[in-house]
Amino acid sequence: MLIQNSNSFLYDQRGKIITRWGKDQTGLISYVINTQGFRGKHDYAGVPDFAFFGSSTIFGIGINEEDTLVSHFSNAHNYGLAGEYLNNCSVKNLKNFLNSPLYNPSVKIIFFWIDRPEQEDLNELLSEVQELRTDILHISQGIKYKGMLNLMPHVDLDVSGTQPGIKTHRIWAAAIKQLIEYAR
Repeated sequence: MLIQNSNSFLYDQRGKIITRWGKDQTGLISYVINTQGFRGKHDYAGVPDFAFFGSSTIFGIGINEEDTLVSHFSNAHNYGLAGEYLNNCSVKNLKNFLNSPLYNPSVKIIFFWIDRPEQEDLNELLSEVQELRTDILHISQGIKYKGMLNLMPHVDLDVSGTQPGIKTHRIWAAAIKQLIEYAR
C-alpha cells in the first residue's frame, strides 16, 4: 500500500492544484498535490534513493516544484508539510514510510524540523525518530538542537518573502549532498 499524508489539511487537497498555501498567499505558485496528499505531480510508487520529511522548506513554499531542495536529488520523494502542521505529523509520515513497500534500508532519509517549542518537545520527538533509524540526517533551521545540523541562514526569500528562496534551496541541497557523501 502507498503511504498517505497523515496531515489532514494536505490530504484533503489530494489531486488538486492550489495557488495559495501556508504562508504563500501570493497566488503566484501552483502547488500540485498528488493523490497521496504530498506535493508532486506523480504519486510515489517506487522505492526512492532519497526521502525528505518535515517542514515547509521541504514542501517548497513560495517556489516552483522544480526549484525545491528536493528537486536537486534524483529519485527523491517530497514528504514535506506546509500550512497547519506539527512535527509529529512528519514523524507519523516517516513511520508510515518505513512500514511501506516504498522503503528499503538503502534509502537516504533527510528530516527537516520546524521550531514549535511551545507546542511540542523536539528532543522527545528526535529521540523517537532516532530509535526508528539511526542514520537519518536531522536538520533544524532556527533553534539549535543536539543531534541536528543547523543550516546556514537564508541567502534569498521565496515569492511570499517568508521562506527560503531558490538560491537557498540550491545551496542547502549542495550542502546536504556533501554531508551524505562524507557520511559514506
